[in-house]
Formats: sequence, C-alpha cells, structure tokens
Amino acid sequence: MRTRNLVAAILLLALCAGYAYLTANLPVRAIQNSTQPSFFPWVITIIMTVLSFSLLIQGIWNIGSRKNKKESDFPLKRSLRGLFVFVVYFSLLPYLGFFIANIPFFAALMVLYGERRPVWIGGGSVIITTVIFFLFREAFKIRLPAGLLDGII
Repeated sequence: MRTRNLVAAILLLALCAGYAYLTANLPVRAIQNSTQPSFFPWVITIIMTVLSFSLLIQGIWNIGSRKNKKESDFPLKRSLRGLFVFVVYFSLLPYLGFFIANIPFFAALMVLYGERRPVWIGGGSVIITTVIFFLFREAFKIRLPAGLLDGII
C-alpha cells in the first residue's frame, strides 16, 4: 500500500503541475464583477494538490494503513446503493432544482453511511444544502438550477 500511495501521489502531483500550467494560460475576460474562466480550474488544482500532498505524506509515513485489511472488505452493496442514489439525484435535479433535490440526496447519503439520528440527518442535509447554495450564489456568482423554487429564491 505504501508504494502505491507514493507512486499515485507523484503521478497526481505531476498531473497537478500540468493542469496548473494550462490553467495559468487561460484567457482573461475584461468583464467587471464576474468570475474569470480560470477560477474553477484553480480551485480544482489547489484541492487536488493538497490531497496529493496528503497522499504523499501518508505514503512516506505509512499513516492509516491497516495490516489485516482484506481486498474482500470492499462494501459493494453500499457502493451500488450510492450509485443508485446518485443516478436518481441527477435525473431529478433539472426538474426539482438544486435546493429541493439536494436535501433528500444528502439525507440518503448520510443514512447510507451509517447516520441514524433523524435530527442530524434532517438538519445536516438542510444546512449543507443551504451553505453550498449560497456559497455558489453569493461568493462564486453562479446561479444553480432553481427548479420548483424558481422565482422564490
């Protein structure tokens, strides 16, 4: 596992460097108060670089390795259920809108990964959806699909 983490981290860091080079050469728009074309590629590059460095550190110090873990421990049923929830979410997103579709989506994912407290499931899914919605709307100036709430939000 340690060797795989090191090789994967080095390859991912090389990919990040190439992606950063391409992002730095994107054209700049002269429109005021708008997000530049390079904004999201930089966000992706930074997040991917941080995660790759953490994988590199994990490979160097062998953090988080389980000695008794078997290959058969992969939760296939949970993964298939998650894929099903994801497909249903994407099929309903254009009709329901971001806000209404995300609340049951996050709730289903929380239940799928073991959360059983109804207040945490309901409150967490509403709070996560609201934070993401207003982050994109106010900070990134990107309108997410409103769906059924068109004209209200």
